[in-house]
Amino acid sequence: MFVALAIVVAGLFSGPAVGPVKAQPIIIETQITTNTAAQRGPAIYGDRIVWEDGRNVGWDIYMYDALTGTETQITTDPGNQALPAIYGERIVWNDYRCPYLNWDIYMNDTSTGTETQITTNTADQVVPAIYGDRIVWADLRNGNYENLNYDIYMYDLPAGPETQITTNTARQWIPAIYGERIVWEDYRNGNWDIYMYDLPAGPETQITTNTAAQREPAIYGNRIVWADYRNGNWDIYMNDTSKGTETQITTNTAAQRGPAIYGDRIVWTDDRNGNSDIYMYDLSTSTETQITTNTGNQWGPAIYGNRIVWEDYRNVNPANPGNTDIYMAELFYGPFLEYALELANTIFGIIADPSQIPKSDFLGCTTDKVKDNRRNALLNRLDAVIIDIQTAMASTDPTTQKTAYQSAIDQLNSILEKTDGCAERGTADTIGSGYTPDWITTCTSQAKIDPLIRNLITILQTLLAQIP
Repeated sequence: MFVALAIVVAGLFSGPAVGPVKAQPIIIETQITTNTAAQRGPAIYGDRIVWEDGRNVGWDIYMYDALTGTETQITTDPGNQALPAIYGERIVWNDYRCPYLNWDIYMNDTSTGTETQITTNTADQVVPAIYGDRIVWADLRNGNYENLNYDIYMYDLPAGPETQITTNTARQWIPAIYGERIVWEDYRNGNWDIYMYDLPAGPETQITTNTAAQREPAIYGNRIVWADYRNGNWDIYMNDTSKGTETQITTNTAAQRGPAIYGDRIVWTDDRNGNSDIYMYDLSTSTETQITTNTGNQWGPAIYGNRIVWEDYRNVNPANPGNTDIYMAELFYGPFLEYALELANTIFGIIADPSQIPKSDFLGCTTDKVKDNRRNALLNRLDAVIIDIQTAMASTDPTTQKTAYQSAIDQLNSILEKTDGCAERGTADTIGSGYTPDWITTCTSQAKIDPLIRNLITILQTLLAQIP
């Protein structure tokens, strides 16, 4: 279910609404979880977000599909399941289930609903990462709780083999994987360094040599990012292995920690404002963007495409000190009106398609004609929205643009009034409920359009606010 929506405009643009792509995006922020227990440690792949969730006995893994608005409980064991990672249909995590002997790595294939225990060694296996058919983790089987000699191991799906990647007797920790490359933080030199291993058989490469601590690596393609303490505070650094160049990404004297990377975008947790915020750096434009502005703490970002997720403390209060939530930001780049037109056409297509929203999901008792009339009425309003957006795109007159934006917003709100019960109250609004009855009567169908309508309203409101 789509839960909440807010907007941050980074670097508000000036001039015509239609024009070149802007370096700074419109940021639409969505609250993914509303349960009053703790949700933490999110990861994302495509439309799917996973996290560890404390609402039941022990920690469980949950998943949210941003496309359908559906939340799914992945694990049900009363032990603890933590630190999930996701790639495609596969979710991995470290698992401490009955009889509570040690941590193991487990996997769920959401396409089949099949849960698989990946490791069976009686030592601890923790902090997994996954890419394609390969799962990596930190493994204590060659050490103990005295020397903490964790090594990096890898498992090839579907049935092995299991491979020991590191053999050094110091601690290797927090692996990440992309394609043929595995990176981790390594204590063999008496300080934390970043190392990399090229599959299938090496070599092993030391990425950092500075004697300060380098920790929390992440990798995408040829780029490795990490948190670095060489300047007396934590900064984000990057190494481009294709060029052999190291780049300092952040220079602010506050702490920047926990980086993640996707394509040209690096995200991290940043303390420069007196609380923890999420920031982003775009390598293609050399642009830094503050993603979150709430005065609570936002921590541990992950990124995929135009979506960033994190663990958020804004709803923590004395009555509920453990109420951390998962939030998501979606980045929208100009020309914004062209995107708005595309979004309006997408919503139109979903409502018009009986395979997406069947006739049975429209209000109208048993009368097919009434159901058809309500579908057509929604499509007529969307058609008016599309015409308004096209009018704004074709005009340079501020008055014409204002009128078109406001007309489109009004039409969208009239649609939302008839499709918002599930998002607002957890169930479709019915006659006698005290609210305007919903014309689309199932939460599954409402979830296909509700977040899209809200996003479109927010974008149009933002464009309207920028007209003098």
